[in-house]
Order: sequence, then C-alpha cells, then structure tokens
Amino acid sequence: MSKTDTVAETEKAVSKADPTIAAPQADRKADGQKADDRKTDGKPDALDHMHLWNRLKRTDPKATKPFTRNGGFRGTQIDPAWRLMMMTEVFGPVGKGWGYEQMDWTIAERMVFICARVWYLDPETGEKCWTGPQWGGTEMVRRRNGIEAPDDECFKMSMTDAVGKCLVQLGLAADVHMGQFDDSKYREESEAFYAAKANPDLQPAAIAAFEEEIRKRLGACLDLDDLEELWRTGAGTRLREIGTVDRAAQHRITSLFAQKKAEILKRDEEGGDLEAA
Repeated sequence: MSKTDTVAETEKAVSKADPTIAAPQADRKADGQKADDRKTDGKPDALDHMHLWNRLKRTDPKATKPFTRNGGFRGTQIDPAWRLMMMTEVFGPVGKGWGYEQMDWTIAERMVFICARVWYLDPETGEKCWTGPQWGGTEMVRRRNGIEAPDDECFKMSMTDAVGKCLVQLGLAADVHMGQFDDSKYREESEAFYAAKANPDLQPAAIAAFEEEIRKRLGACLDLDDLEELWRTGAGTRLREIGTVDRAAQHRITSLFAQKKAEILKRDEEGGDLEAA
C-alpha cells in the first residue's frame, strides 16, 4: 500500500468499525445533527425518541451481581447507588435535575408497598417530565437463622424498588432487563466501554484538546509524507480509543485528515497542471 492510500484506508476501517460499544451520547451525535436542527420541508423533524434510552441503557458490569430467589429464579441485581450516579450524570444532582416522589403506600400480607414516580428535566428543552408510577414491595419481617425479626429497612427498600422500576421506563439498565447481559460477548463490550469511559484521556475535555491539537498539527503538514507521519505517530491509535466513547468526535477528527489530504492532492494536481502549461 502506498503512503497516499494510508490515511484513506484507515478512514474506511474506522467507518466500518463495530459501533456496539460506542457511548450512547456519541451514538446520538454521530447522526451529525441535533434534534432541533433537523428539518423537513421547513418543518422540524420528529425528535429522537431513543435519545435518553440510548444514553442510559448500557450497564456497568461492576455494578451488577447475580442473585437467586426461592423457586430457582435467577437474575442480575443492579447496584442502587449506580442507578443514582447514572441519573446524576445525565440530568444533574437529585432534587435539581431529577428526583422522585411517593404517591401512595400500603401494608398487606406482612409487606410494605410504596407507589412512586420519577421526574426529570429534559436535557434539551428543560421541560419537567414524569415517568409512570410504579409499585415497590418488601417483606416487613425477615427470617434469619430460623428466627423472624422486623426488617427496619423495608420502607427504604420498597422505595428503592419502586424508583428502580420507574427508571427502567427511561431505559436505565435496559440491557439487563432485555437479557443482553446473558451474552458474554456483550458483557465484555460493556467492560471495555466503562474502562474507556474512566480513562482521563477519553474525557470530553481531553478529547476536545486533542481535536484542537490535531487541527494545529494538520495546518503544519506540507505534503502526504507529513500527513502520514502525523497519523502514524499516535493519532490513529488515539482515534480508535476515542471511538469507543465518542463516535462523533472520532468521525470529526478523521474528517480533518481526509480534508487535509484532499487539499494536498488538489494543490499538487494544480501545481502539475501549471508546470505542464
């Protein structure tokens, strides 16, 4: 393969990369437009109804653990604190960007039942929205070592149960509820996604700084050799890493290389034409 083809071939490889572990926010931005910017015949197009779902659906495997209930039922338990953290990441602190309220409660069959609903501020419009109400229930008495004793956390756990069910309506941890976590390959992808997300070099500010650096260094490239040298000295590898958490940024930066290559080829072609004349 010639040096002239190096960047172009890498661009093709990036564009064909499996996007399954791309960050939800990046997936949305990769469409190249925001919902309020999309128009058809002068009228706003439909909103991206899967926006919040896609941002919340992937679960960190470290926040889960398997459980077994009476009767042999098995499932995946999700850390309640992780749920709160994800909601805070997307909407802001509880009580400010989102929250929940108790709507009803009752006691029956030695169980506490609480009905709750969750509210949140739409990140795009600021509109206050609500999930549908959900009931959570917990036994008031637990048997330990053959002895029954009151459970002083039954009300708290019932609220946690109700709120968790409400958050599923928004898509939080949807992959667990849809059975995707049963796929070992999917779990590995999720582990890789959250490992990349925790990398300081892949935080939004670091990605923005890298993009600005690339713009400056591309401006100093005089020919295809310079362009290839920039790509091979870390830019290509860094772009592949960025693609795991922000597909839109990956495409933007890759496009900068393509544009620079086109400029160089056009300049060389025009120079050749002048020499021939």
